[in-house]
Amino acid sequence: MDEHARRPATPRPPRTAHQWVREQIREAIFTGTYPPGTRLVQGEIAERFGTSVTPVREAMRDLANEGLIDVDPHRAATVRAIDLDEAVEVNEMRLLLEPLAARRAAERITADELEALRATEHAMEAAPDHATWLELNRRFHLEVIEAARSPRLGDVLRTLRQISSFYLAALVRAQGGDREKSAREHGELLEALAVRDGDRAAAIMAHHLADADTLRTRLRPASDEGPDAPS
Repeated sequence: MDEHARRPATPRPPRTAHQWVREQIREAIFTGTYPPGTRLVQGEIAERFGTSVTPVREAMRDLANEGLIDVDPHRAATVRAIDLDEAVEVNEMRLLLEPLAARRAAERITADELEALRATEHAMEAAPDHATWLELNRRFHLEVIEAARSPRLGDVLRTLRQISSFYLAALVRAQGGDREKSAREHGELLEALAVRDGDRAAAIMAHHLADADTLRTRLRPASDEGPDAPS
C-alpha cells in the first residue's frame, strides 16, 4: 500500500471568533446578501454580527487572501466584481490541475477520508438551501485536494477553488444549481476513489468542470449583479 494511504486524516480545528465571522461574511457574499461591489464597512459588520471590530478585520484579511473581496487602504473594502475573463482562466487552470489531484487522491486516500467525503456528499444532497450546498460543495472539492497529499498542487488548487466558489455562487444565484448532476458526478468520483482507479477519477473530475464557452455564457447574466442592480 502507498505510504500516503496510511497517513491519518488531519482533524478539523475548532473555530475562533474571526473564523466564525469569516464564514458569515463568506456566506453573505455567496448568497448575494453582499453582492459584487458592496462596500464592507468593518464597524457595520461588527454590529451586525455582534462582535468587536478585531475579528471582522481578521476575517476580511482572510477573505482578501481568498480573492473574495478587494481591499484599498484608503477606502472601505468591497466585494469583488464578476470578471468573465478571470472566471474562464480560473476554470481552465482547474481543468488542468484538479483531475491530477483526483488521480493522486485515488492512489492515496485513506478509508477515513473516503468516509468523510461520502458524508459531505450526503450532506450536500440534503442541503436545505443554496448557501449550505455551496459551502459543502467547496468542502467536498477541498477534501479531494487534501487527499491527494501534494502540497504545492494543493496550495494552487485551494486558491483557485476559493475564487471559483465565488463564480459558482453567482451562477447559482442567477440560474440555480444542477444539484442532481453534481450529486451523480460526485457519486461516480467516490466510486472511482474507492477502487483506486486514478484514470477514471481524473476523467470524471475533468467532465465535472464546465468548459470555457459554457461557463462564459452561463455567467454573463450574473455579471450584471451589483449593489445598485435592479431586483
